[in-house]
Amino acid sequence: MFFSRLLGLTIDCVEQLKEEETFMTCKTVPLQNKKVGLEIVVHGETLVLTPEQIMATYLKKLQLFYENAGIQAKDIVISVPAYFSTIERQAMLDACQIAELNPIRLINECTASALAYGFFRKPELDEKISRNVVFVDLGHSKCTVSVVDFTSKKMKILAHTSDRNFGGRKMD
Repeated sequence: MFFSRLLGLTIDCVEQLKEEETFMTCKTVPLQNKKVGLEIVVHGETLVLTPEQIMATYLKKLQLFYENAGIQAKDIVISVPAYFSTIERQAMLDACQIAELNPIRLINECTASALAYGFFRKPELDEKISRNVVFVDLGHSKCTVSVVDFTSKKMKILAHTSDRNFGGRKMD
């Protein structure tokens, strides 16, 4: 899903675009308002789409997957990298709007992981004695580390750091 790494970027984001183009199989082209377009071929036809349009298509495909399983939903919660800027978060919301979905919340990926951990481990957590847990997310193109404090009644993110350009694609 490399296109999510281009959400909200403009042609002025030269360093990040150069980093991403190293791993891309399609060409980036400048659009109006300095937006980035991706030149792709679909059924023999060349199209230029924004990352938001591609993300919207991806979200619609996910929605179809769930509808085929008998689950109807327009309201969604989407996790995004904690390093996403306000502009990148707005681009994700724009993709939801294009896909005709209602994002009730954008949540940081590390927070989503911590919430899932706390939800499924709640019986193991004490009400007064806290437990610190470190979450490491080393993905294809990024690395995120979070330290979270848990009790049975609350969680608190104590520390968080990430590198948007360090991941499996940089390793051999």
